[in-house]
Amino acid sequence: MKKCSTLNCLFVWVFILSILLVAGESFVLAQEHVAWKLDGAQERIESRRMGACSLHLVLPDGQPVPQKTSYNLDQIRHAFHFGGSLAADWLVSRQEWHPEFKERFARLFNYATINFYWSVHEKTPGQWCYNPDSREKLAWARAQGMTLRGHPLMWHEVVPDWITDTERPVEEIGRDAMEHIRMLVESYPEIDQWDTYNEAPGIYLCDEQQGVRRWVESLGGPGPVSRSVINEARKVRPDGYYILNHYSDADPIYQKLIEYCLEKDVGVDAIGIQTHMHTLTDTFSEERLWRMLQTYSKYKLPIHLSEISILSCERFKDWESLKAWKSGVDEAKRKVAKPPVLPSTPELERYQAHLARDFYTLAFSHPSVEAIVWWSITDLQPWRGMPAGLLDADGNPKPVYTELDRLINGEWKTRITGKTVREGRVDFKGFYGSYEVHVELGGETLVGTFDLARGTNGVRKVVLNERKQARKSEL
Repeated sequence: MKKCSTLNCLFVWVFILSILLVAGESFVLAQEHVAWKLDGAQERIESRRMGACSLHLVLPDGQPVPQKTSYNLDQIRHAFHFGGSLAADWLVSRQEWHPEFKERFARLFNYATINFYWSVHEKTPGQWCYNPDSREKLAWARAQGMTLRGHPLMWHEVVPDWITDTERPVEEIGRDAMEHIRMLVESYPEIDQWDTYNEAPGIYLCDEQQGVRRWVESLGGPGPVSRSVINEARKVRPDGYYILNHYSDADPIYQKLIEYCLEKDVGVDAIGIQTHMHTLTDTFSEERLWRMLQTYSKYKLPIHLSEISILSCERFKDWESLKAWKSGVDEAKRKVAKPPVLPSTPELERYQAHLARDFYTLAFSHPSVEAIVWWSITDLQPWRGMPAGLLDADGNPKPVYTELDRLINGEWKTRITGKTVREGRVDFKGFYGSYEVHVELGGETLVGTFDLARGTNGVRKVVLNERKQARKSEL
């Protein structure tokens, strides 16, 4: 990478210092998180995320497991999508701790967002070149058995210059966009879900002559363009899973977009809502999160909390004061200097952990929520220069990682040890997902697998047909 000159670096830091002096009064002081009440959350989790199950355990020869046989029941995967983004953290693959990063990511998440930013991977028209870092992330996440979410099929913020061209005819822009969408869906069948036109209402923040805006408006706005994108994708993959996604729950244009898609019977499968909490006004309270989930549940579609950022540094009071800081970060990047980063502090790391705990608990308890996705996984050159990672800049777990691990792999994961009450019979209540059951007989461990899903009725027959040598008792 080209290094900035001494003069450029000096200019950048003088510029940033001036921004901080102006914005200093716009910071929100460090604070303790006031625990949310979470009234009814535990009861909703037990009724919505768990189910009763009866197993009939059968030996390889078809005989039932004897009465009073010891068993271990272990949930190995959640049905719920606990997700993380692999679309950010661009520098992690160059770090010595990259293997540890992957282990920590896989421990928490069964759902991964994979980047398909058009301008990043296609520098010359018609020559898509998916970069090695992105290919490695995709292949690794797939090998872990994660559900993969492609991000996105279309987004005006990450398109090549021949798509933003102010003079090019909209027909040509639209033709290229549709060809790009078809190419993605056809070329990456391993992607389970797609963000469609990402943040479509945000097109109105673009210049009126910008190419994508002219194309979107020629179709009739965010609703019709979303319909066109999804229809094009379904031509290639009719059974695909297609998600609307937006940066604000309070944007009335987004609600109109959803209503348009429902009225026109557009094949939308889920609603995505981002919750980046970089300012006080963007930070969710318990009341605001519940109100938002209730508001969007009226559309009778699954809700994905698609991009979550909870900071462990000072927040700004509002978007206007944040923009001043963001300008300094962007200026550093333009000058090829190391972008400034606000400090992550122990006090605010505790705040981040405690808010994340309550946020996840309330969201997990809501019947409409299908996925929760954390955005920045590390604090290594964080987005907007504001630490919101689960890991610090050296890849070490922060308190928020420990807190989510305690929820996802502890409180919300089923592990049971017991003895069959009668021949082959095991009755239990557990979280929905995939399971292994281990039974020890005659010095061997017999293993069976099954899935527990909502609506499962009756007795499930599980054949223990995988054998593993049991450990010696002294080991």
